[in-house]
Amino acid sequence: MDTDILIIVFSSFFIASFLKGLTGLGFVTLCLPVISSFIDVSLAIPFIIIPSLASNVMVIAQTRRFGESIRRFWLLYVAAFPGLYFGVSLLSKTTDDMSRIALGAVSIIYALFLLLNVNFSIVGKYERYFYVPVGMVNGTLNGLTGTQVMPMLPFMISLRLHRDLMINAINLGFTISMLILMLFLSKFGMFSLGILKISVLGILPVSAGIYLGSKLRYLLSDDKYRFAVLIILMLIGLNLILNP
Repeated sequence: MDTDILIIVFSSFFIASFLKGLTGLGFVTLCLPVISSFIDVSLAIPFIIIPSLASNVMVIAQTRRFGESIRRFWLLYVAAFPGLYFGVSLLSKTTDDMSRIALGAVSIIYALFLLLNVNFSIVGKYERYFYVPVGMVNGTLNGLTGTQVMPMLPFMISLRLHRDLMINAINLGFTISMLILMLFLSKFGMFSLGILKISVLGILPVSAGIYLGSKLRYLLSDDKYRFAVLIILMLIGLNLILNP
C-alpha cells in the first residue's frame, strides 16, 4: 500500500480515537468513511477491526459497567450474529460502489438523527421485544458497511440509560460484533495477514488518541463539539454517495 494512503489511515485512526476519547463513541463511524474515500470499503473494514477493538476495550475499562451490560443486553448481542453473516456475504458479492453508497447513507442518517435531536423513549417492559430485530439489523449493516451505530445507538438512547451504562453497553456490543465480523471476513477471504499487521500497528495511534481525548472529555462543550463532528460526518457521507 502507498505511503500516502498509510498516512491517511493512521491519521484517521488517531483523530477518530481522540474524538471517541472525548465522547465514548464514534471511532468506526468517523474513521471508516474517511478511509473508504481513498480505498475500497472491502479493504477498509478489515483495516479498522483491531484498532476498533482496542478503542472499545479502553472505553469499556473506563466506564466499568461490563456485568450489567451483559446481563441486560446479551440477547441483543447474540441477535447480531446472523445479521453479520448476511451482511458480510452481501459485501463479498456486491460492487464497491454499492458499499460506499450504503456506508454514506448510514453516516448521513446517523448524523441527522443526532443533529435533529430526535427524542423518543421505550418503556422498560417493551424493551426486550426490540432486542432481536435491532440486533439483526445492526449486524447486517455492520457486515455490509462496517458501521455499528445504526440502529443500536438510537435504541440505547431511547432507553434513557445512565451515560456510563450506555457507553459501556454500546462498546461491548461493538466489541462482540467486531470479533465475529473478523471471523466472517476471514471465511470470505477478506482478512489477510498483511492487513492484520497494519491493523495491529494502528493500536499505537488509537491508544494515544483515546488517552488524550479522555483527558479533555470534561473540558470542552459537548454541544459545539458534537455539532462540528456531525456536520463533517454528513459531508463525508455525501462524498461517498456522490463520488463513488
